[in-house]
Amino acid sequence: MENIQPSSVQKQDDEIDLIELIKILWKKKVWIILFTVIFTILAAIYAFTAKERWTSRAEVIEPNATDLGTYFNIRKEYARILGVEFDINALTKNIFDKFNLVSESLDERRKFFEQSDLYKKLSEGKDEQVKRVILSDLISKNLSVVRPDPKKEPNAIGRRISFFAETPREAQDTLQKFITFIDQSAFQLELADFVTNLDEVISDLNYEKTKFERDLNIQRKVQLDNLHNALHIAKEAGIKDYMKPFGAPIDSGLQALALLESKVTVSDSKLSDGTYLFMLGERYLQAQIDVITQESIIYPPRYYQVIELSKELEPLLTKTKEAKAQAFSYQASPDYPVVKDKPKKAIILILGMLLGVVLSSFFILVLNLFRK
Repeated sequence: MENIQPSSVQKQDDEIDLIELIKILWKKKVWIILFTVIFTILAAIYAFTAKERWTSRAEVIEPNATDLGTYFNIRKEYARILGVEFDINALTKNIFDKFNLVSESLDERRKFFEQSDLYKKLSEGKDEQVKRVILSDLISKNLSVVRPDPKKEPNAIGRRISFFAETPREAQDTLQKFITFIDQSAFQLELADFVTNLDEVISDLNYEKTKFERDLNIQRKVQLDNLHNALHIAKEAGIKDYMKPFGAPIDSGLQALALLESKVTVSDSKLSDGTYLFMLGERYLQAQIDVITQESIIYPPRYYQVIELSKELEPLLTKTKEAKAQAFSYQASPDYPVVKDKPKKAIILILGMLLGVVLSSFFILVLNLFRK
């Protein structure tokens, strides 16, 4: 009984303190209500005047053959002309990689927002410093380009792009225009790379053609010089035909060697001498000179292949300049947000009311404590 009594007394004291506390607060209920109303009004003012935030979201993935439009046909024709395999998967991946690269470029984002209607509206009448802050926020805060975490979302294959603004229409329109701008920039980058490569291939073919013409013209000139020189020697020696000089027949081996030397190659320096050509005789040498002079150069098959390749590739340059394609495909197009991110008016009003009750009660209790 002696142990139970102090505990009972303590409990009664706690009940008395709680009742006393309630009485104190009840006496000052007008002040509590007044504070609660004031804080609720302040919360309402903030909730109804704070800038709203609406977020539009989209998800993009690699383009398909239909998205590539006329550019697909150009690349397929290019591969066919060169006789190489056309890999549509490698092409779409390469183009989408450019889209992702451009979308993450701060310079490209700046280019877009500087000419956007939203930036012009927000920066109207502002000084340069404020304009810079607005532009920086649009680039790095309002806009988001996210690659889903493959560990958390193994089936995610694209990019998620979002943008928030003060109205749902501004958010959706700006996001749509941004994706279109990035798409055009990425495709222009792809075209520039392809045109550079195509120009290089055509340039190499033209050089190969020029090299054929140069080398064979040099070969023809050297051959004619050798034949003219041999003809002069044959005339001086009085050799008219495949006849013996001084009554002896010309050795067949020497004749074969002379015929071989008449066929000149640029890389063989011995041909510039033409030591045995004169033994073929004036008539044969003159006939060779006449034929080589009158007839055009006979080029190897590769020369004509090069010409045809150039003729087929050059029109692709014109077609490429007019090509249309989309560097991505929508998994989900920019949506029209129906629920704003903030401010959450109901939550703000409830928090304002609770804050008024708590702070006013605390203030009243502290004052009462000091009075005692």
